Amino acid sequence: MQKENQIIVDGLTFIPYLNCETIRTEVERVGKEIARDYEGKQPIFLCVLTGAFVFASDLIRATGLTDSKITFIRYKSYEGTSSSGSVKQITGLTDDISGRDVVIIEDIVDTGLTACRMIEDLKKQNPTSVKFATLLYKPESSQTGFVPDYVAFKIPPKFIIGYGLDLDGKARNLPDIYVIKEG
Repeated sequence: MQKENQIIVDGLTFIPYLNCETIRTEVERVGKEIARDYEGKQPIFLCVLTGAFVFASDLIRATGLTDSKITFIRYKSYEGTSSSGSVKQITGLTDDISGRDVVIIEDIVDTGLTACRMIEDLKKQNPTSVKFATLLYKPESSQTGFVPDYVAFKIPPKFIIGYGLDLDGKARNLPDIYVIKEG
């Protein structure tokens, strides 16, 4: 349900936070950084499902790296509006990444627990390098000290939806990002 610039999902009210033009500008900036760093290489982009699929699609196009490959993995740590504190791999990597440059594409880094777990799991498969790109990074929420290599936006520790991010599977299709309304 939508009321003026508000969106209501599961009884929670969300207000606009980042519009699609702002998102596109920052995704293109990050894409250019990755293109510069991987010029002449053939990285494997590893999209973390389900939330990062929108960001990954736009980011990979923004890199212009035609010799790259994309594959998918799924980890889960969120339940409702907060991190559960436990990280579960739901869908595993099927591609051989030994001797390859890997760029993980994630929608959001909150506590850092999922990011650290993914990197630890991937390093066991002997890639040449592992870098981490995220649409959103919440440095104040970190429990690990993990800092992504590529960040489109640093944001405060608030719950958000849209542009691939969801509330129990809902609102991923919104072109803008919304933040939960306080008070």
